[in-house]
Amino acid sequence: MAKKVYAIQCGFDTKNNKKIENTIVNTWDECLKYVKGVKGAKYKSFESIEEANAYLNEGNRMLKKSDENYPKDCLHAYVDGSYNSSDGRYSYGVVCVKDNVIEYIESNGEKDTSEKNIRQIAGELKGAVRAVEYGLKQNETKIVIFHDYEGIAHHATGAWDRKEESSMEYYNRMQKLMSSGIEVIFVKVDSHTGDLFNELVDEKCKECLGITSDKVIEKWLSKNIIEVSNGEVKTEILSIAPNAVNNIIISGEINVISENITSDIAINQDDKDYNEVRFEKILSLYRSNSKEGKKIISKLLSKEKERFILYLLDNLE
Repeated sequence: MAKKVYAIQCGFDTKNNKKIENTIVNTWDECLKYVKGVKGAKYKSFESIEEANAYLNEGNRMLKKSDENYPKDCLHAYVDGSYNSSDGRYSYGVVCVKDNVIEYIESNGEKDTSEKNIRQIAGELKGAVRAVEYGLKQNETKIVIFHDYEGIAHHATGAWDRKEESSMEYYNRMQKLMSSGIEVIFVKVDSHTGDLFNELVDEKCKECLGITSDKVIEKWLSKNIIEVSNGEVKTEILSIAPNAVNNIIISGEINVISENITSDIAINQDDKDYNEVRFEKILSLYRSNSKEGKKIISKLLSKEKERFILYLLDNLE
């Protein structure tokens, strides 16, 4: 029998107080020293160095959004799942964004029929599958999937063992999709931290199950605008933020808003209340479309820019 090696994706060296990541050790005793009692430790034994390295490489395929090292120039998909314990239903959600424009939203609730009830994880897995299927349908060659459940990445790549039927089916489906001409990048995003699109997909999942949300999207849209590709997407957002009809802008309309703000420049410059309203519009435009926002700011006269800077300073939180 070949001698085993142990690959550690994530562990901790308590003696030297440092993380252990992507390390291969030769004995179980040495592995145990870095993983025993360590929350979130990930490790596995192999009979060859090649297999161990492959395992570590698979684990490295999950990025973190906070690191900002994921592709920005391709389709982004935010996926999530939810669960209603009162009726045993789960829901899944997908929000697809490109160039900061929401172009597709899909969500639905279903009954969990798996032998082992995996609650919202069933929705998380289905959301990821539907996201890649959408990308392929749109002839995309690359997609970034943002998710809060690590299994979205690790079950898809095979970095985690598949001990339950749903994870096996997910792995097989994702492997087939990922070999169909689309590159999939997995990015971990922390849940409920104010990430706009992640909050949006979370609220769409809850909506399917009749679960009350914190209405983060409605609160955000009361002060900001968001750009969508068409009326269907706008309707999807309005179902959770019914008072935001004027702040959900269909692509093309954003240019009209820019032109209106531009035409306001150089008039009523000494009207403080008027300027505050206009500056808030510029900020809102910048948050939803930074390119258009920068164009407007660049057209401000020197005195206007000075007032704009003072406005920003006065409104610092």
